[in-house]
Amino acid sequence: MKKTMPMVSVIIPVYNTAAYLAECLDSVINQEIPEMEIIVVNDGSIDGSLEIIRRYSEQDDRIIILDKANQGASAARNDAMRMAKADHIMFLDSDDVFTADVVKTAYNRICRNAGDIIIFNGRSFEDDGKIRRWYDKFYFNLDEKDENHIAPGLYWIGRTGGRIQQPGMKIYRREFIVENDLKFGDSLTGEDYFFFYMCMIRAQRVGYMHFEGYCRRYRHASLETDKSIHGTQERIRSFGQILSTLNFVKDEKYRRIIGGQHAYYASVLWVRCMIRQDTSERNVLLKEFCSARLKEFIRKNRNDWKLRVLSFFISLPESLLWLQIIFARAVRLSFKSKIRLLY
Repeated sequence: MKKTMPMVSVIIPVYNTAAYLAECLDSVINQEIPEMEIIVVNDGSIDGSLEIIRRYSEQDDRIIILDKANQGASAARNDAMRMAKADHIMFLDSDDVFTADVVKTAYNRICRNAGDIIIFNGRSFEDDGKIRRWYDKFYFNLDEKDENHIAPGLYWIGRTGGRIQQPGMKIYRREFIVENDLKFGDSLTGEDYFFFYMCMIRAQRVGYMHFEGYCRRYRHASLETDKSIHGTQERIRSFGQILSTLNFVKDEKYRRIIGGQHAYYASVLWVRCMIRQDTSERNVLLKEFCSARLKEFIRKNRNDWKLRVLSFFISLPESLLWLQIIFARAVRLSFKSKIRLLY
């Protein structure tokens, strides 16, 4: 019997998430759309994740396993995109879950609107292994009034200040990705940030559906919440690639908006440097932060009052390091629930 061509390819990179993987996979295979392929990339897991993936694949032939040495989520997603056969692509992190019927709902909407990308919403929760604490607000600051409006991706960057980077809360037309040679960045961290901006800069038909389709887990051991010195160093070193997205924006209005958003990202990296308890590690990170000229970039792109305040404290002399540390800790406490990197 000839196998039906899938409508949607769901891509799931997996690295040592055995504790959450079954819930993730259940949320996909139970979607109300049978014409789907589920590409699960085992990125060198050593915790039993591969065994779970294999068990599920034996029960559901829509699951395709790509088993590879660890290269990071970016390479895993890029490899899976090259394998994808469906006309549309969705992403799901292996410690997160889809809500019921989101794949079918997103697929119907992007087909109806002939879109390059359709954004949908989600909700976050903290998981300490015992209880889940859900955040009250939707993940993106969008609502019903944004529905059924089709516009270039740059419009949505302007509408939201660019704060819709999460790749999993969207459905993409695969031909749009292929035609524009869109890939996740080659860094081990911050790769979704680069991919998001390149997609939104290139896309001409982007819409939003006010649908809570994604549940994002905040966990202490995840890569996104990792505050190790290596993780912060990698983000600082990869900032140049993120900054390169500005080369593709000609409209000065949107260059200013995106420059400001990149400055916020750089400011968060500064906070991550400052809140370290180990003095030697803090000094190493601050040296790299300055060498990458992120301080100067923030100063040149301080286009609202928050960035002006951040730039003021970041630019204080070394003699006021103690004040910078107090300020950075206050920022972390104030924005921890809004900025995952400060978790």
